[in-house]
Amino acid sequence: MPDHFVDLREELLRAGLSPRRVNRYVRELSDHHADLTEHLQTHGQSRHEAERDALQRLGSHDTLLLPMLADNRFRSMASRWPALVYLGLPLVSQIVLAILGALALIAAASTPLRPALIDLGSGVAVLWLTASVILSWAAILAAHRRRASMRWPVIAALAVSTLAAATNIGVTMPMAEIHGEITLALIHPAPLPLVTLAALSLLPLLLHFGARSTT
Repeated sequence: MPDHFVDLREELLRAGLSPRRVNRYVRELSDHHADLTEHLQTHGQSRHEAERDALQRLGSHDTLLLPMLADNRFRSMASRWPALVYLGLPLVSQIVLAILGALALIAAASTPLRPALIDLGSGVAVLWLTASVILSWAAILAAHRRRASMRWPVIAALAVSTLAAATNIGVTMPMAEIHGEITLALIHPAPLPLVTLAALSLLPLLLHFGARSTT
């Protein structure tokens, strides 16, 4: 069945409405249109004529847009505060994950896992880098789903990648006269890890611009 409201959906998303509300509204219109089409067919119209007349009875494009655009309650948080949603949340999440990783290593130092602490530290570092890519992808894909500008998600991906590459989670095991320690420090990021992380974090942009080129 053709989607008679694809343009309406795209325009509502670009206006900053929540995808959940847009999908529900379009689904209701589609159901109403289907009911009208069936009713008109029972009165002798062809399928094509019934679909066309049902669309006319629902109202013009602008008439269908107006009730959704006129109510600011339908606008998503991401459209109201894009910097907070697409940049602030990923950065805060990244910082929280770093702290949780360090706390997990500290807790492991008092358990039978202590001999494997260095390996655990390496594992936490890998998870930390992976999390930076996942958070960047989440921001970009969320903006793509909402047909939003990619400015803040791209800034977020670069910021999160820089923070990930500049954060060092270190584990030093105790020796004869050396106390063991677990450190969480900011260092000058090496160019290769930074560029690699940034490139991986921006990969979903290919999906975004590829989808735009087909519309």
